[in-house]
Amino acid sequence: MKSKVLINYAILCFIWGTTWIILKKSLIEGTPPFFGSGFRFFVSGIILWCIIFYKKERVPTHPLHIRLYIQFGIMNLTIAYGLTYWATQFIYSSLSSIIWAGFPLCVAVFTYFMLPNELFTKRKIISLLLGTLGVLLILKESLKFEGDHVGFGILMVMLAVVIAVYPNVYLKKHSEVVSSLHLNAVSQIMAGIILLFVSFIFEKDQQMVWSNYNIFALGYLTIFGSLIAWYIYFWLFPQISISQISYIAFFPPVLASILGWIILDERLSILAIFGGGFVILGAVLVNLNE
Repeated sequence: MKSKVLINYAILCFIWGTTWIILKKSLIEGTPPFFGSGFRFFVSGIILWCIIFYKKERVPTHPLHIRLYIQFGIMNLTIAYGLTYWATQFIYSSLSSIIWAGFPLCVAVFTYFMLPNELFTKRKIISLLLGTLGVLLILKESLKFEGDHVGFGILMVMLAVVIAVYPNVYLKKHSEVVSSLHLNAVSQIMAGIILLFVSFIFEKDQQMVWSNYNIFALGYLTIFGSLIAWYIYFWLFPQISISQISYIAFFPPVLASILGWIILDERLSILAIFGGGFVILGAVLVNLNE
């Protein structure tokens, strides 16, 4: 991996590792989930469009480009992020991040069916079995976690992970035809508008608490979590393999779990930790020697 790619890779992992604790704390302090997710994407999208207008670039509207915009805007950002935001109200931030560590396992399955010359090796089968075992342990332990809707919250984050996989694998097939700037600008403004509309409909009774922390959280999640992180993420697609891209899901849960334990006293049971360990181990194994 080239040094420029490695540096951006590390920056992306660090940003996404810190967003979980900031997201969870903002939800605790009164940020409605759909409003919070919609706000960050809408503002980030506006900034990106300003850059496009400043550079006097024309956003391509070929049917393939439109499919990519819609897939990422709807499936990845609107549905997957919206579900994750909503579900993280009920579960630990570290648990959400650990579940997202299963992203490479789902990518391995989708890649086999969507990309040519992808073999489903014994190592990949073992990694999927480990990941499945980890998920089952987490679901079993969810019955013991404090709070309402914990099990349902975990299932919703799992669903979000699965939904997010298809547009990522599809983008890898066509990563050369669309720029990171254009894809981000269109998909983020699209997701922002839809999520804010959903918030207007379903969060009428939830007032946004404009505390100093929530203002900081919205700023951090918008600038770093959306604007910078997603720009780097899309920029990486032509640089490295889809397996290496999905491997990004491994590092943030480690940092998120440490921060969740230190800042929010999020203590997972031994079996839940083992479950998370199996998910991460499966994610590592599926990409070993890629």
